[in-house]
Amino acid sequence: MKRLILASCISFMSLGLFAQLAIEVLPANLQYNLQADLTDEYSEPIAHAWVINKSDQTINLRWLLEVPATGCSSEWKYKVCDKNQCYSATVTSNVVLGGQPNVPVVLAPGDTTIIDLHINPRFVAGCCSPIVHFSEVTDINNEIPLSSANFEVCISALSSVDEAQVLSLKAFPNPSTGYFSITENPLVKKVVVYNLLGRQVRSFEHVNGQLHSITDVPDGLYLVSMQDANGEIFKTVRLTKQDLRP
Repeated sequence: MKRLILASCISFMSLGLFAQLAIEVLPANLQYNLQADLTDEYSEPIAHAWVINKSDQTINLRWLLEVPATGCSSEWKYKVCDKNQCYSATVTSNVVLGGQPNVPVVLAPGDTTIIDLHINPRFVAGCCSPIVHFSEVTDINNEIPLSSANFEVCISALSSVDEAQVLSLKAFPNPSTGYFSITENPLVKKVVVYNLLGRQVRSFEHVNGQLHSITDVPDGLYLVSMQDANGEIFKTVRLTKQDLRP
């Protein structure tokens, strides 16, 4: 009898917690028609969603990426970035129940986090409807479902005019001793630098002729993402940072 009463109390408490926790996923319409340079193996358009904690409690948010088994190109690769980090294409959740990784997104009441879905089409145009499920992680083995972001993403090739401009885009000098710029063009409005783990190390607003400083990042190989004003990626190139001082 005591065990039955205890189980009933735990169940009641869980239902109470579930009733109080709430998130909102924006925008309501997650339809994205993106263009990509399908000749570039690093082309990586991005779809965005925002998650808001609408409750009066802190939420330890878990996301789980689900890609439909049919209707999507098998060549496409997906990466999710949350406010903690960008994950590789082999990671489908920020919290693997009973395993790793275990990095929940902590959202205080009223907090907002952006969820970026990076898609590398790997030379293939098409459409897909990936879903990012959200839940509260109560402990390492349990979770409370909250909501989902239902993306509808179509990726097409750039127009011939844009494609010619994109193909000409370069980061120079390469290797860089601390500063670099981008080939003059009318497309690029933002430049983001990532390390090879996919973590953003620098971000710059861009105008033609502008030099971007990476003097304080360690020597090594980086990925330079060239984006429009909406954050859509035109091209990603490799850039070597190499300090020539003895």
